[in-house]
Amino acid sequence: MRKRIGLLILGVLLIAALTGCGDRKNNTTNATGNGTLSGTGNGTVEGGGESANLLHICGGEVVLGDLSKLTMPEDTSTVSEEDIEAEYQDAIESLLLSYPNYVKDESRDGTQIVSGDTVNIDYVGKLDGVAFDGGTDSDYDLTIGSGTFIEDFENGLIGKTVGTTVDISTRFPDDYKSVDLAGKTTVFTITINYVGKKSETADDAYMERLSEGAYKTLEAYRDAIKEDLIAEAKENYENEVYDSILKQMVDNSEFKSVLQEDIDYFKNDMIEYYKSYAQYYGGELEDVVSMFGYETYDEFLKYVNQSSERYVKEYMVLQEITKRESLTPSEEEYTKRVSEYMASSSFSTVAEFEEYYSKDYLNYCIENDLAMEYLVECAKKNSAQ
Repeated sequence: MRKRIGLLILGVLLIAALTGCGDRKNNTTNATGNGTLSGTGNGTVEGGGESANLLHICGGEVVLGDLSKLTMPEDTSTVSEEDIEAEYQDAIESLLLSYPNYVKDESRDGTQIVSGDTVNIDYVGKLDGVAFDGGTDSDYDLTIGSGTFIEDFENGLIGKTVGTTVDISTRFPDDYKSVDLAGKTTVFTITINYVGKKSETADDAYMERLSEGAYKTLEAYRDAIKEDLIAEAKENYENEVYDSILKQMVDNSEFKSVLQEDIDYFKNDMIEYYKSYAQYYGGELEDVVSMFGYETYDEFLKYVNQSSERYVKEYMVLQEITKRESLTPSEEEYTKRVSEYMASSSFSTVAEFEEYYSKDYLNYCIENDLAMEYLVECAKKNSAQ
């Protein structure tokens, strides 16, 4: 959910740059920054973490547009039953393709298993008479000859009678991935429930088996898909709200001056990120811009320049709102927001989190969140009138 405006500008570009501060679509964090505070910088960043140079205060001068003209975009968060059904049918089709539904073939009861049969089995594997980890399962569909299990296991079932329970001695390969089992002889007690035949449709039993009980019926699975689609539509609309309102503010504000050093700051971040991405795939940025959807390097640079200027203006607007409305977070608000940011990080304590990002930077993130939320509230009130 895109509510963390303080960490917002560079979007999917810098997802990997910050592991801690909430949902970061359009993130403005500095992935490679040089540790300086441009524009109207407020001095030394508190904290000594590696990311203490993330904080960047934009300079320049902006006269805010009329907040009474802000409006909410049309609500697009509704999901139709047709959309839900289509998504459900696609999901079922995909599942059946990857995990076929084998139903009991009554005609095979009491017959012998042959190579190529898909048998539904329960089994317990024992080493020196003791069941071992990973050696037990139930209601499992195994195609004989598929190589899914070790050769002794599958071959040992050939000729056995459907509906019986048998013991099969198996020897694990010397190079088996589990050192505890490699080269060892084990005994599997296997109940052969039935031989299955492939069904082109799913049923409740299939869904319960495939989901390991998470969804006991197809309807429960469809309900989960519906819930996910509604949540996704809501999140997409929230993103649209933030995008729209911030764009309205930028378009209707007067920027008396925008500092080139601020633009360069975000520009360099973006280029450095893309360079890292290109190097990860073994190429130079100039040679792989097509991976990012650009036909030429010049077209890519044009996008970076335009985006960087827009990012600076967005932050100038948010910073001006913060200053005008005195949106400095209280201690209680700071603690609450930092906990929310930290929830999606790998940090175990607030102290570690603060040391890494610095309190100044976290305060800045929160102020931008508060500013954006203030603008959204203004747009809601205006739209309600």
